[in-house]
Amino acid sequence: MARRIAAAVGVGVLLIAGWWVLRAPAIEHHAVAAPPEIDIDPPAMRARREAALALAMMPDDPWTFAQSLAASAPDKAEDKEDCGIGGRPGFDEAGNSPQARVQIRGASSRYASAQARVDAALRSSADPLDRAVADLVNAGNMRSESGRNEAVVQQAAATTDARLYALGYGMCHSNLPTAPSCRSISLDRWIQLDPDNGVPWLTVLSQAQTRGDAAGARAAMSHMAAATRFDIYPQVAAGAIASRAAKDDPELAAVKDLALEASAVEAILPLPPFQALTQVCRDKAGGDVELAQTCRTISDTMYVHSDNLISQSVSAAVLLQATGDASRRDFIPAERAVAEARWSPATGFSACQEMRDSLDRVVRTARVGEVEAMRERARQFVTP
Repeated sequence: MARRIAAAVGVGVLLIAGWWVLRAPAIEHHAVAAPPEIDIDPPAMRARREAALALAMMPDDPWTFAQSLAASAPDKAEDKEDCGIGGRPGFDEAGNSPQARVQIRGASSRYASAQARVDAALRSSADPLDRAVADLVNAGNMRSESGRNEAVVQQAAATTDARLYALGYGMCHSNLPTAPSCRSISLDRWIQLDPDNGVPWLTVLSQAQTRGDAAGARAAMSHMAAATRFDIYPQVAAGAIASRAAKDDPELAAVKDLALEASAVEAILPLPPFQALTQVCRDKAGGDVELAQTCRTISDTMYVHSDNLISQSVSAAVLLQATGDASRRDFIPAERAVAEARWSPATGFSACQEMRDSLDRVVRTARVGEVEAMRERARQFVTP
């Protein structure tokens, strides 16, 4: 367990602290914003209005402003709060990679007890996702990695919870060791459990394209156009753990490390095949006016009703490709710059306070999605 925690910390921290910064560049063009009034304003007028709104929200020089906050903060005294950091297992840092590190100190008994308490709380929960997350993080290393995967996928195969089923589907289509119960996981069942979600239909579209099934591809596009949201449930596993962290928990580090374990697994799950959609919509859908309008309908829903930043970024690319409208693509830098300026490492949190804040962010992401969590942060003024 301790070795895996050390290996997962780097991945987990990147995912928790800077998700929208790291994932968005994978898309050809980015876009995140409040929904435009598409049927009222022409694209040029809408773009000008949205840009003016973003500039009104943004400080004149947000990065200089954030740095001035750090400069005006009082010198930080010796941090006497521990919050369990000292109880973490220790490793020889001489290794060239996390896998090569040698454990030189075991976790404290309080650290192990804190993780055991979280594990017990998850397993006794009425929420099926919580119970599966207990198996996912495998506190105490009671199972092998293969056994861990099988335990989670078994629960996913039997659930009616779309979040858990999506997690199991992702695990079965990742580079993790394949669980025998993956034979019981299917795309059709995910669609049945999550009928309003357009994300599973991206895979249907990709599969139709692979086999050259034009009719199947059009059917998938039609289903995506009828969807009311595009959700991938980011950080739901890590959020289940983070929500059990008390503000004054003296063993907060033990809880955070379990959340990082969950984040490390979520980080390696495959993304939906968004490229299948962008391929259909490229060059104004190949001149097909009806199909181009379908692309726009899908883009509009993704833009307004996605729980993740990458879907909104894809929405901008699809809109540009299908219609030539670049307003969404052009708006995203302003909104994300505001969000970054309102949260900066320069704010001078103590290690324990930074830990609490990062766990809070994971909880909000799991509950309201990345998009709304980002906007909540942008609306806050964070001081040391």
